[in-house]
Amino acid sequence: MIPRRVAEHAKTQNWFAVTLDFLIVVIGVFIGIEVANWNQARQDRQEERRYYGQLLVDLRGDLETFSRTERLADRYDEAAQLVIDRLGGKAPHQVSPGRMAVAIHHAGFINIPYTSRGTYNELVSTGNLGLLRNSQLKSEIANYYAAFDRDRQWDGLLRDQQSDYWAETAGVLPRPVLQAAVRGTEPPISPGEDRAIWQAARSHPRLPGMLIGMAAHQERVRRDSERHAARATKLIADIEQHLKDSG
Repeated sequence: MIPRRVAEHAKTQNWFAVTLDFLIVVIGVFIGIEVANWNQARQDRQEERRYYGQLLVDLRGDLETFSRTERLADRYDEAAQLVIDRLGGKAPHQVSPGRMAVAIHHAGFINIPYTSRGTYNELVSTGNLGLLRNSQLKSEIANYYAAFDRDRQWDGLLRDQQSDYWAETAGVLPRPVLQAAVRGTEPPISPGEDRAIWQAARSHPRLPGMLIGMAAHQERVRRDSERHAARATKLIADIEQHLKDSG
């Protein structure tokens, strides 16, 4: 309609009307662009808050993972000490033969924690990391995952140590004991079976040294989990504060 009106006004040389129609078109286009930009900005802010919300879920999951890792390190350390004591001729008081047998299996465990990084990977792979407007917070998020990745340099060593221990203890424990250990139950062990198990264990002279060395690995896992938990806690607080400040 407007082009037809412009043509009619031009025919009658009504230049004021032509100018007015032109301004109407320009203003209309400008308003349309601004409305589109406003809608896009609003959608970006909604998407930004959604990503922050998902990051909070991931980070809280990481805190649970790190806490569980510390508990498991304590549990495996306790099992290792039981085995060291028994191999050294010291019978721990109030520890059943079944628990002692299971300790041989658990003493060689090392739990390697991993972060829940699905949201961060999505931000990077889709290029949506730019939706996070707070540059300081965005850098803190990147540094959190980078710090965790740097600690993965020890994973191969930890896995090798665990595999060596399992290879060394192969055949020491009867199948029912191993099955019970995997299921987290305590198998019934007769006095005769108890003697046979520890006689077999003492035929592997490397075991005490391996378990003593395992303490350093457990402590490394524990230390790293504590550090990452502190970083995750701070990052959670910073994200929550940002969401509060930005409304």
